[in-house]
Amino acid sequence: MAAPTRWGFLGAGLITNDFVVAMRTLPGLDHKRVAVASRDLLRAQEFSLKHDIERAYGSYKELVEDSDVEVVYISTVNSTHKELCILALNHGKHVICEKPITLNLKEAQEVFALATTKGLFCMEAVWTRFFPLYIQLQKQLKCKDTIDTILGDVKFVQAYFGISAMSVQRVLDPNLGGGALLDVGIYCLTLIDMVYGGEMPESICASGAKTKSGVDKTVCVSMKYSNGRMAQFTASIDVPLPNTGLISGTKGSINICSPFWSSEKIMFSDGSVEDYLLPPSVMPLNFKNSTGMRYEIEGVRECLLAHQAQSLVIPHSTTERILGYMDEIRKQIGVVFPKD
Repeated sequence: MAAPTRWGFLGAGLITNDFVVAMRTLPGLDHKRVAVASRDLLRAQEFSLKHDIERAYGSYKELVEDSDVEVVYISTVNSTHKELCILALNHGKHVICEKPITLNLKEAQEVFALATTKGLFCMEAVWTRFFPLYIQLQKQLKCKDTIDTILGDVKFVQAYFGISAMSVQRVLDPNLGGGALLDVGIYCLTLIDMVYGGEMPESICASGAKTKSGVDKTVCVSMKYSNGRMAQFTASIDVPLPNTGLISGTKGSINICSPFWSSEKIMFSDGSVEDYLLPPSVMPLNFKNSTGMRYEIEGVRECLLAHQAQSLVIPHSTTERILGYMDEIRKQIGVVFPKD
């Protein structure tokens, strides 16, 4: 039997809570919760007691110096991701970092170059890509029967992700890498990228509305692909949206039910439905369907056991491609971060 994967958690916020809750739906012998760190020691201690984590630290450096920690999960604010990835890698830790792994493409390339030099695993945590629904959907999009009977040739992809988050300070602050695009628009781009198999668009056209602080509160994007195929998405932290995904072909369509980024159901234009139910939570969650993070956790363990430096589900090139799109979109709508 393989030894457990030994986890450390940099950050003790809402998403880390759900990540650990998701981990607790997996076999206990596979994952060991070694340590958690926060800049507030009391917060780390409270988190460790709540989630049965062995040790709590009041600094991130202390955690990465813990020899028992094998891999760290980074879930701090966007602007700190690069420096914490580098800190962890320089201390010999494998890394899984919440999206966006960095604020821009250049930063990601620096992180991945270091991981490659060190021979360490490094992955952006885009949980959507690991969902059973999306694994199956990508198979269906390559299946001749699906193409012949349900979809035909895919010509259009559409996604909406909108929430009311104007009271959340971190998403309003350019110094923290705020804005709708990096916070939620990345999921829309992920769906489009999966449907079109990682193909680069021929053109991107973006428009947006900004906050007084200079980040995007709503962004609308059109993408043109080869052979007349199109994609559109709207992402917003200002207004709730349907939060669905739509894949349209010459013969029919597939609707990915809300919330599309962590969906449990797809509906076909012929009236058929497929359900992909998630396991129940053992503790309260902050975000809907967060037990679905169990699949990316399993994916990390599988990579480490196989001594893979990259995930086949979301390799470095995929992360770099999406960040490149976001760099271009921000350029078009005039959103600039101090770290750019």
